[in-house]
Amino acid sequence: MNREEVRDQLLAPVLQWIRVGRQTNRLMIRSMEVIGQRSNRLLRGTTLREKHDWGEMGAMTREKVAVPLEAVVAMSSAMQSEAQQFLAEGSQATLAVVGSAADLAASRSTDEFRTRQAALGEAMLGVALCWYQLWGRTAEVVGQGLRPILRQVEDNANRLGTR
Repeated sequence: MNREEVRDQLLAPVLQWIRVGRQTNRLMIRSMEVIGQRSNRLLRGTTLREKHDWGEMGAMTREKVAVPLEAVVAMSSAMQSEAQQFLAEGSQATLAVVGSAADLAASRSTDEFRTRQAALGEAMLGVALCWYQLWGRTAEVVGQGLRPILRQVEDNANRLGTR
């Protein structure tokens, strides 16, 4: 593994969390717009007298149930996928370390020992990177859960902004 590959694997989780932060930022900004628009319209007359007010209340009630459930389903399917991928990669990396350690123990010369020692170091680096990238896998699960909520908030902001 060369230096650029290690760098890319070390930066990947950081970039995944940056993407989640940007999603969260968009979610907060758009939520504030929706809250402002809905509050302004619903509190206009202090009572729910107009037909579109009742429709808006119904839409708000439905989305408060449906969207979080959709987010939970998205997160659980992403979690299962990421866990399976982590287990596969982690098992493969661990087996590479075990194999390299066995090869190192069976070395017959110093040159062979040196070569196999480098292979063991690279295999150990692979295990360490696999565990480090678990942090990025968590960001991917969180990002999958945020997508339905962000989509709903942006749809609401666009819909309420055009009335």
